[in-house]
Amino acid sequence: MRRKDREVKDFDEIISIFKKCRVLHLALVSNGKPYSVPVNFGYDVREEDGKKRLSVYFHGAGEGKKIDALKENPEVSFCAESFAETEGTTEDACSWTCYYESVIGFGKAKILTDSKEKTAGLDTIMSHNGYKLPPGIKFIAYNAMALAKTAVVKIEVEEITGKRHVKR
Repeated sequence: MRRKDREVKDFDEIISIFKKCRVLHLALVSNGKPYSVPVNFGYDVREEDGKKRLSVYFHGAGEGKKIDALKENPEVSFCAESFAETEGTTEDACSWTCYYESVIGFGKAKILTDSKEKTAGLDTIMSHNGYKLPPGIKFIAYNAMALAKTAVVKIEVEEITGKRHVKR
């Protein structure tokens, strides 16, 4: 990273940025060409072998360019940003700057086939996007036909970095 003064290295701090992000820009390879698509997402953090691990989930149609690309090559990268604002003066275009926080990651995607895994992934997406179970309800009920047609993808994140430029 060129701007080391903006780099965020602490995993928990990176996750705090990720938590604020609402759209994940997923980068794939489709027929040998770059392909980027925005998706809504959810994530979970777990402890594994004494290290914190991150999984990212997204969903979509069970067929199409995104799914074909993942079947062709499961290696993906992604970015997400929490956009704050731009600032500058009309007198000096070079004085403009953008304040933001962002996360970039790399990993391997897996299309989930087990209905319990798919449901858990969808629950994670729903939770990240603000869904709360109504009182007295213990789980989210998904329509079985819709669930069968929906692709749920889990990315096991292998590398993640954060960056921020905030007002002082």
